[in-house]
Amino acid sequence: MDRNFDDIADRFQRNIYSSPKGAIRLAVILDDLLRVIPALGQGAGMRILDAGVGMGQVSLELARCGHALVACDISIRMLDQARALLSREVPDARIEYIHTAVQDLPAAMDQSFDLVLFHAVLEWVAEPEQTLQRVMDFIKPGGHLSLMFYNRHSVVLRNVLRGNFRKVKSGQFQGDPKSLTPTHPLDPEQVYAWLDNAGMRIESRSGIRMFYDYMTRELREQRSLEDIIEMEKMFAQKEPFLSMARYIHIIATKPSA
Repeated sequence: MDRNFDDIADRFQRNIYSSPKGAIRLAVILDDLLRVIPALGQGAGMRILDAGVGMGQVSLELARCGHALVACDISIRMLDQARALLSREVPDARIEYIHTAVQDLPAAMDQSFDLVLFHAVLEWVAEPEQTLQRVMDFIKPGGHLSLMFYNRHSVVLRNVLRGNFRKVKSGQFQGDPKSLTPTHPLDPEQVYAWLDNAGMRIESRSGIRMFYDYMTRELREQRSLEDIIEMEKMFAQKEPFLSMARYIHIIATKPSA
């Protein structure tokens, strides 16, 4: 069963979106998007689907660039918070809000978007491969997918460092359904294979929170967030750091018809 965050939306806002974790995520994603798709920063008037808009931080930045957005989320509480943020910050933006799971978006929207954002959703759904395929149906030929997912490799590393050897041996890394830990961490090679099988061309891969999650609390407090983000960006596309990050961000292109 897919996860609906109505019951923990406030915890997401406090512990993720309004925290250094959220700031690092936003910084790397925006850096990737503007680097790989320069038209996003040039007011080209793209049509964008944010499939799992959350609290709306990425959509806000793209709306400020003048793009038209469709924002959907399975959680009405998150969708309402995104609507409040965007309405306050970009009141004249062209944004449509839809309360639904991405799998249930109308087929009339198929192949109608220049860019689809699918961030931190895939690891919460019961059928990730099928859901990803449905998301890709919304992309125009020549359009782009921005996909961010929870990296299974980082879960293994974190549990080894904590001495949770039994969990590592079992391979059972599902988070508690009531916690903020994703229920289905994903193997990056499997995700890359799904994209390849669908004919998508990967343009960029970046790690998100390669270092921050492994730093001590004392070190986090000693270093400014700006300095930490600088380090994250410096090594975001470099192995082996990329493959051990908590999240991986991919930008892929659908072939032109």
